[in-house]
Amino acid sequence: MGALPPSEDDRRLVVVSVGTDHHPFDRLVLWADLWALEHPQDRVVVQYGTARAPHWAEGHQVVDHAQLLRWFAQADVAVVSCGPGAVMECRRAGRIPVVVPRHRSSGEAVDDHQSAFARHLSRQGLAVTAVDEPRLRSWLAAPPPLLDPRARPAATVPAGAVRVGQLVDQMVWSS
Repeated sequence: MGALPPSEDDRRLVVVSVGTDHHPFDRLVLWADLWALEHPQDRVVVQYGTARAPHWAEGHQVVDHAQLLRWFAQADVAVVSCGPGAVMECRRAGRIPVVVPRHRSSGEAVDDHQSAFARHLSRQGLAVTAVDEPRLRSWLAAPPPLLDPRARPAATVPAGAVRVGQLVDQMVWSS
């Protein structure tokens, strides 16, 4: 779980994080892994948590928070599950994240709150959403722009969006 070694080439860095939820997010890890196999010109780093480890992408089950922040800052594309903390950290690092909401029907979460949160983030221009593999592939092929910190600094993530995420997490984990 150390730092990425200095790149000896000009590959794009794609950072994927499923977060620390105890539900596996195999779907996102598989999509990232297939992208890594099919796009060796990209360096794909995946924090996979409780999901199956990737075969072709560089996989890390757990990543130190400071290291994850460094990766987000270096990333050409940052892909995260749709948790408010991950979204805010990507934005602080100057990235518009690609968010992939977890689905209850796939055993990835206890409910579908991330889908509603993803729609809100997309409407506000705070993230872009990939609800399926073709959409993720399109964002990986033509990533969202990096933030212009002068135009919309990460600190302007609406407090209401952060609070909604906190309340949902509190309801889910207290039941």
